Amino acid sequence: MKTNCFKRKALLVCLPIIIVAIGGDIFAQVEGPDRPEKDEVPELPEGMIEALGHEDFKKRHAGQRELLTWGKEDLQGSIKVLYRIYREADNPEVRLRSREVLKALVILKQPLPGQGYLGIQMDTARWKDEEGMMRPAVLITEVRKGTAADLAKLKADDLITGLDEVQFDDLAPTRRLADYIKSKGPGDKITLKVKRGKEHLELTASLRRRPAALDEIVQWGVLPVLPQETEMDEDYFQEWLKKQRKKDRNSPKG
Repeated sequence: MKTNCFKRKALLVCLPIIIVAIGGDIFAQVEGPDRPEKDEVPELPEGMIEALGHEDFKKRHAGQRELLTWGKEDLQGSIKVLYRIYREADNPEVRLRSREVLKALVILKQPLPGQGYLGIQMDTARWKDEEGMMRPAVLITEVRKGTAADLAKLKADDLITGLDEVQFDDLAPTRRLADYIKSKGPGDKITLKVKRGKEHLELTASLRRRPAALDEIVQWGVLPVLPQETEMDEDYFQEWLKKQRKKDRNSPKG
């Protein structure tokens, strides 16, 4: 009887431990999948950041190009990595070059808001097609440096005979082109049909943001001094940095 009683007491003592152990395992299985996973960020190739601060200018420049190429493979993840490096770097050269790459990636990921902008001055023109018919076109009189048109290799005296699915009519080809460009957004790509001498080309342009100063033409009738594309990019990047710093201040300290 004493032996049985001892066994029963031992069982009663052990039973809560068994239940707790089993219960803990059950809770671990239930709660495990619901736990938020840490954001995965891409791993930097070995030596890439060190190259940014190398004493040899060519190696620093090459390292910056390689870093940009790496960043384009995963914009969201690489922006997180480079923002941390930019904030924490002690080496001024590393900080400067990581900032330039970070800015380029931010612009790529979040194109500037607003209407599309090609970056040309233009006039109406006509050209003769293969059948001898005269067709309306847009004559490029000037290409602004650093704009979408410049990067697409458009040149002064090029004739734009159409773009995407748009065909020009005799009424106002310049207005048709301008309205179409403004209907697009920064970062949108368009294909331009171009006649350059005897050549017929198709060039692709990635639109930029339309400068607000262009609206002054309508009001005052004069061409304003437009900001450079690099200035607009820097202004946007500064705003992005302000938002990130605000997030840093508001985030709980771990």
